[in-house]
Amino acid sequence: MTTATRELFLCLDTSTPTARVAMLDGHGAVAFAKEATAERHSGHVLSLCAEAMGAVGVAPAELGGIACGGGPGSFTGLRVGLAAAKGLALPTGVPLFVVSSLEAMALDIFGGPSGPDVTAVPCLDAGKGEVYVAAYAADRDRLVRETAPTVRLTPVAMSAWLATLPSAAAPALLAGNGAERYRDALPGAAVAAIAGPTAVSVGRLALLQRVRGEVADLATAVPFYGRPPDITVKRQPG
Repeated sequence: MTTATRELFLCLDTSTPTARVAMLDGHGAVAFAKEATAERHSGHVLSLCAEAMGAVGVAPAELGGIACGGGPGSFTGLRVGLAAAKGLALPTGVPLFVVSSLEAMALDIFGGPSGPDVTAVPCLDAGKGEVYVAAYAADRDRLVRETAPTVRLTPVAMSAWLATLPSAAAPALLAGNGAERYRDALPGAAVAAIAGPTAVSVGRLALLQRVRGEVADLATAVPFYGRPPDITVKRQPG
């Protein structure tokens, strides 16, 4: 096993209907990237991971790390993605890093045509007519810095929330499947067509986690659901 091989990171995000997988080296350079959109990710996430590792000629045990987008987003997608990541990490001892999918989407926004001189507002569809949203500024050391914490809002409430963000120096720029779905309910908001959260951004944030020693615990790591799954919510007597 070479030093170069040990630097390769397998990265994935399954927080939206599009599953994204990438291979990054220790400097964040992209060696492979591919995506697939489907109703459910269970049928193709592992095959995408296998294709990614095959493309660069590395076995799971030779990876330097596995980076997984942890949500919030699709409950089923998040469970499938983290299960796949844990399944590869557990028998090999490869460290696992779990990254906020909203932070990854913010990094995708900063990498878009408008650049970093905006307030990135990633919006991921939460279902039930709601959106997961947060606000971020570009940061030299951490790549993204949270300026407004994650909340789950209806599009109407989101318009009021956007009005509370400072806009003089860095106007808000929205992106993500939540912004695209409810664009018509957000009059006046700037919405960019930017694909994400990408596995590449997940990986670049995970590389910084590695520097900080923020390795996920395989036994306790769970997705950032954003709301309790319906199965855990007690039904009120009728």
